Amino acid sequence: MPDGIGPRSLAERFFWTCLLILGGIILLSLALDLLARIWWVLLIAVVVIVAVGVLVRWWWRRNTWL
Repeated sequence: MPDGIGPRSLAERFFWTCLLILGGIILLSLALDLLARIWWVLLIAVVVIVAVGVLVRWWWRRNTWL
C-alpha cells in the first residue's frame, strides 16, 4: 500500500471508487427507507413550523411599536 506520497495504481483507485459508490447507494437507500417510515413526523414538524412563523409574523405586524 502506498504511504500517501506516490500515486496510487489504477486498480486501487477503481476499487476505492466502486466501494465509495456502493456505500453511497446503500446510505441513500437507507435514508429513503427512513423517510418513507417517518414522513408523517416530518409533515407535522413542517405544519408546526409554518404555524409558528405565521403567528410570529402576525404578532410583529400587530405590535408595530417594537
